[in-house]
Amino acid sequence: MDKLSKLGLKYGTDKIGKHNYLLVYYNLFKNRRESVGKVIEMGIAEGASLAMWNDFFPNAMIYGADIQPERVTLELKYPRIQIQKCDQSSQSDLIELLNETGSDIDLFIDDGSHKPEDQLFTALRLLEILDKGVVYIIEDVKSIGVAVAIQEALRYNDYKVEIIECGKRYDDRLVICQK
Repeated sequence: MDKLSKLGLKYGTDKIGKHNYLLVYYNLFKNRRESVGKVIEMGIAEGASLAMWNDFFPNAMIYGADIQPERVTLELKYPRIQIQKCDQSSQSDLIELLNETGSDIDLFIDDGSHKPEDQLFTALRLLEILDKGVVYIIEDVKSIGVAVAIQEALRYNDYKVEIIECGKRYDDRLVICQK
């Protein structure tokens, strides 16, 4: 079992077990662990995956963004984790998030509302302003239409958009955007 999957089990994230996303993440980042400087995860519940990212990326600031940030108390235990209040359906909240973190993100994960309209809205608002080199991943994608709409909207911006099926559940799908 790879290091990230072991960490996922240790912290109890649903990115392994319920969903099978961690091997995809591991393959994307296994050779870049030391150089990743910033990770943002939108939709953090109690913060299990934030602790996992903190251990996997030893030099990264880990930002958690959620409409209910009070559910997470990890900041006291993990100094490289910061929690931001953010509603992913609000353009002003998304802009404020990037004002706080900067646009030089290595990994952005949308594990927020899981609503196709919010996934599309967030991606289209942020992908145009995030720095080149970001790996932008949407988790729990129920509708392939989200990926198709992102591909169409970004067709002139040099983004590669990939859909990865990770399991048998109706929402075991990742959309990965890279520039």
